[in-house]
Amino acid sequence: MNSLYIQKNRGKKMSIIRRFNNVMWSSHHNTKDLLTMKNVRNGVSQVSPAISEGQTPPPRQTYSTKQFLGLLLGPILFFLILYALPLEGLSNEGRGVFATIVLVATWWILEVMPLGITSLLPIVLLPLLTDVTGKEAASSYGDPLNFLFLGGFAIALALERWRLHERIAITVIGIIGTSMSGLVIGFMLATGFISMWVSNTATALLMIPIGTAIATKVIDLMKEENVYTPEEDTKFTKSIIFAIGFGATIGGSATLIGTPSNLILAGLTKEILGIDISFAKWFIFAFPMIVILMASAAFYITKFAYPMKVKKLEKGHIFVMETKKELGKMSYEEKMVLTVFLLTAFMWLTRTFIWVNYIPALTDTIIAITGAVLLYLIPTKRGDNGRLLDGSSIKKMPWDVLLLVGGGLAIATGFSKTDLAVWSGDQLLALEGTSYITILAITTAIGILMTQVTPNTATATILIPIAATLAVAIQVDPLPVMTATALGTGFAYMMPISTPSNAIIFATGKITFTDMIRKGAWLTALTLVLIILFVYFLFPIVF
Repeated sequence: MNSLYIQKNRGKKMSIIRRFNNVMWSSHHNTKDLLTMKNVRNGVSQVSPAISEGQTPPPRQTYSTKQFLGLLLGPILFFLILYALPLEGLSNEGRGVFATIVLVATWWILEVMPLGITSLLPIVLLPLLTDVTGKEAASSYGDPLNFLFLGGFAIALALERWRLHERIAITVIGIIGTSMSGLVIGFMLATGFISMWVSNTATALLMIPIGTAIATKVIDLMKEENVYTPEEDTKFTKSIIFAIGFGATIGGSATLIGTPSNLILAGLTKEILGIDISFAKWFIFAFPMIVILMASAAFYITKFAYPMKVKKLEKGHIFVMETKKELGKMSYEEKMVLTVFLLTAFMWLTRTFIWVNYIPALTDTIIAITGAVLLYLIPTKRGDNGRLLDGSSIKKMPWDVLLLVGGGLAIATGFSKTDLAVWSGDQLLALEGTSYITILAITTAIGILMTQVTPNTATATILIPIAATLAVAIQVDPLPVMTATALGTGFAYMMPISTPSNAIIFATGKITFTDMIRKGAWLTALTLVLIILFVYFLFPIVF
């Protein structure tokens, strides 16, 4: 009887594991399909429903060529670093961290497993190969910064649910004006503003449908006014799409929660240097640079990349009026979400100036979670006993990203508890004597170039600790060098695979690979220069 019971129990456990694996892969593929608008490009009107519990998923190829390459390459590199490469002076524990970094990075880039699952490998490998305990490795996944991101995403979900993002966008466009350039600039500013508080991915997904709808309407208006040409059609449509893509990428770097790279920087500086980067200080430093970059990008798109002969549409303001009429007056729900949104932003911005004197324990994470809790508490007036956010929103949270950030922090713990950091610095002594501004340029350029072909979260996780080590090796303050590197990883314009924002605009089918390379290259060069100048001159004043 006991053996029969054990077999049945084991069968149940295996069934649960199989279902969990199926659900994780289904979530991974559904997310990729959503980000690349696969269903739209294939002419499917609805997104396939998620696989329910107990339902058998459709058959898939076990490993693609890329995944199979990663499956082999990752362990090969892992064991080469661990046992074969002549890394003189590096301890076995340091080799273990180095090998873990390479394995995780390889599987991240080649998507051997879902990103969130790959990010759990440090929990397994670090305690086995280093002095990092299982508790220390696992605690990184519960870091307060992950909950800061969680709170920010809850606000994003509320904005989307009650269409407040549309009202913000159309309001900005109405203020800017109805000229062709004004509409492009309005979309860039609206997207950039939302991206400061909402993830770049979510912002691009929210704004692209609005942008393409407005582009279609404007083309119709051009035909009505007999100023339409295919060339003007192409220019305006591409201008709107690039304004959304570039605006989402640029705006996110203005705040700590706008892009994962900034969160990773904040986590690693606290882990490695013991320095807490506050929301307000980061905003004071980064916002002026973002304003200049946004203005430059808008000027470039409208005057150089896609200059239009049609300057203004007489009926352009009609579209704004019609959209405002469609949205109607602000509902009670919108007002409540806006109140929570503004209150959360105000508390973030003033915490270090005002509230730290009265509530010393108050942190940006506490503020974010308080805002999220309020959204789940405040009732609606729809008569359905609902709240501003309900339980279904939990399923939409970016768990993969949160695990990715946690994996990066776990690796940072391994970095700091072994001699890998010191050893890496010793290898970089060849740069000793190089000017400080040259070091900033090198680290920023490496960050920008790597993030064109790898996820910015993975790039930031790998490069920021190395930048800190380089700074220590040449005897300069590591914080500015780490900041320059993190900023570099946050700006990827040239490749569809660089960021989800790029993938989203590329998937519209309205812009080509060549378009992204050419238009992104100029903006990349400008971004590199601005990061160096701001980190060199403004960063020491603010921090």
